[in-house]
Amino acid sequence: MAISLVSQPNVLPIRPLALKRRLNKVLRALGQDKASLTVLLTHDQEIQDLNRKFRGKDAPTNVLAFPGGEPFPGSKGTYLGDVAISLETVAREAEAANRPVGEVFYFYLIHGTLHLLGFDHARGPAEEAAQEKEEARLLALIPHDL
Repeated sequence: MAISLVSQPNVLPIRPLALKRRLNKVLRALGQDKASLTVLLTHDQEIQDLNRKFRGKDAPTNVLAFPGGEPFPGSKGTYLGDVAISLETVAREAEAANRPVGEVFYFYLIHGTLHLLGFDHARGPAEEAAQEKEEARLLALIPHDL
């Protein structure tokens, strides 16, 4: 497994090695031992730009997933794609929901990864329930601290 991490200056103290280890554990639990992906940790303005360009929505969002694409140099096996997370939005949402920011962050990392694998909660209630069940299962496998 190979995980490429791209991090903009951010508002959360993300530990890259811990993130990679936890994401590797999630990928193994999904049967994706040989998969690779890129994670972009960014801010609201950049994710808003991506959201506008690729989804036609001119607003920041918490997470975006871009399946497939070009693998980063040195990646082997299946390249799942890219997950982009706005750390500013994650921090706001965690505070608003009175939930630990690490739990919210890892939820969105898992949520985006599942989108790379074809899960899509927008397809209807059955798919949404399946995705939520998988998110809960995977979130329970890893610590939630940053």
